[in-house]
Amino acid sequence: MVALPDLPRDFTHAPHSFHDNTAMSEKKTKKKDFRRAAKGFLGSVLLLSSAGIWLVSTGANDAAMMLIKLVFSLSLFCVGAMCFSTLDPEDIAPEVQIDTTRRQLRVIETGLDGRTRRVAVYALDDLAELSLRDHVLTARDFSGRQVVALPVNDRATERALRRALSFAA
Repeated sequence: MVALPDLPRDFTHAPHSFHDNTAMSEKKTKKKDFRRAAKGFLGSVLLLSSAGIWLVSTGANDAAMMLIKLVFSLSLFCVGAMCFSTLDPEDIAPEVQIDTTRRQLRVIETGLDGRTRRVAVYALDDLAELSLRDHVLTARDFSGRQVVALPVNDRATERALRRALSFAA
């Protein structure tokens, strides 16, 4: 059982993380993009080479050579398919915009085709809680309903959100 206090919490500033090192460089996203591109390239090369093995003729077309080509092409195909299967899926999480001048929180949900499916606009004054803790942006209205719960994985985005939350307070 969880007991929550009945007192409203007043935030004068955004909560800060003790693990936030602002001097740390932002190379994590570049590594992730490079790793994704390298896996995609390697996977496509391996899949094409598994089919290309059959285009190269060998001197003797005996059963042993055909079996070796079959095993080698199947192993190349499986490793290429594994490269594609380990790629990170596209991010289809909703986009959250915090407008400090209009004092609004906008949640924009897009579909798989890239079109905007739904836009929800909440006034910052109508939200009981807007916090960023443990790399999760959480917003609740006064009835206690959770409006937004969005994980934040990028350090630059987390710093920008903390800056926006401190302006919104």
